[in-house]
Amino acid sequence: MSRIYNFIRYLYFVLGTKGLIGLFLRMGMLVRRFDLSGNKMKKAILEIEQIGKKYKYESALITPAVILKRHRNFLRHLSDETLEFAIHGYEHRDFKPLSLDEQTVQIKKAQDLYKELGVPAYGFRAPYLSLNSYTTEAVRKNNFLWESHEAMIWNGFSNYSLSKFRHFMANAIHQLYNPFDAQKNIGIPRLQDGVVCIPVTLPDDEILIDRLGIKDLNRIENIWTEILKKIIHRGDIFVLQLHPERFAICRKAMEGLLKKASSPKQNIWVTGMREVAEWWKEKSQFKLTFQNVSRKKYQVHCKCTDRATVLCRNFCSETSQAPFYRDYHLIEEREFYIKSENLKPCIGVHPRCSKTLRNFLEDEGFPYEVSDLNSKCSIFLEEYETFARKDEMTLLSRIEENPNPIVRYWLWPNETRSAFVTTHDLDCLTLTDFLLKAFEK
Repeated sequence: MSRIYNFIRYLYFVLGTKGLIGLFLRMGMLVRRFDLSGNKMKKAILEIEQIGKKYKYESALITPAVILKRHRNFLRHLSDETLEFAIHGYEHRDFKPLSLDEQTVQIKKAQDLYKELGVPAYGFRAPYLSLNSYTTEAVRKNNFLWESHEAMIWNGFSNYSLSKFRHFMANAIHQLYNPFDAQKNIGIPRLQDGVVCIPVTLPDDEILIDRLGIKDLNRIENIWTEILKKIIHRGDIFVLQLHPERFAICRKAMEGLLKKASSPKQNIWVTGMREVAEWWKEKSQFKLTFQNVSRKKYQVHCKCTDRATVLCRNFCSETSQAPFYRDYHLIEEREFYIKSENLKPCIGVHPRCSKTLRNFLEDEGFPYEVSDLNSKCSIFLEEYETFARKDEMTLLSRIEENPNPIVRYWLWPNETRSAFVTTHDLDCLTLTDFLLKAFEK
């Protein structure tokens, strides 16, 4: 009975997110993209691995534990090459309705199986990007380095298909993923309770091809390229999600995007998810201290690693400076003096301000001091008793419009402007896997 119940629940989920027409279209696509042997998917995975070698980074292969176990003879040896494995649940099921205990158990069960098979996994992504308010806590309880299921969606792509069915599919995207609007929200990693939360960039291959019916493959590359340009401009991270089942369709678009991201003139850090998370934790330990050596002069000391990127704006200094980002300048030294009219070049935060505000300043690399004295720092914040995502862009604009001096650490290492990674959710290798998935096996 439980298997029948699981199948009915899965069917209801698919109908709710794809519709009846989408269900039949999906069945036809499965036959074209998969086979009983798994050879089509194996070929795609090996090609993804080769592209990683070519561009010298690790793609993340995110797969349920049962898929790893079922195909361990093929998958297990890849974890020693240029692929980073991450956990995608025990089986591929919706996490939204699950309690904290249920999610913790599911993730722990998957983690134990990965360990049993000898495959290291540092990260987790919920199937269908289906997080709820308990997911990060469940991930933390299982001691993961990173998670990546929070979605940042760049809008405007839905105008390419205006049929009634496509409108349903566009609405289903928001129902399924509940994404943040990337035009209005900052797309950077967040350190939450020791877990680095790395956002996923949408639209991905599944949205563009299956849900919105975009058939022009050059158009797909153009959409992703436009998103890359916007992300570079802001200094955010581009986390490409490309399912191996559509790799044959999207290979040209992915390679075109990688070629652009890897161009030296773009100055983008092309890397892997584990490297991003390790860097974000490394950066979280950086400190900036300020000593007032005269009425108009501060000594700045940077406690950081060699990879740190130190930026300044709105002050005169004998220290070597070079334009870097907007009106920020790069400082090579780790100890230097700046001229400032008795204002410490950092942010003052009133004690009543939200802890969420302070977390955001830390992720952005801004030094701050908690104080109720508003005359000592270049910028003083006292009105943010609550602080939400919608406030972040407004705050950054306020900081950048302030005429007083400020020093900060940049988001990315080694003077890179932005970051780019590729991730690949491997839900199934064979047609048989899909049938078993419907019964949560």
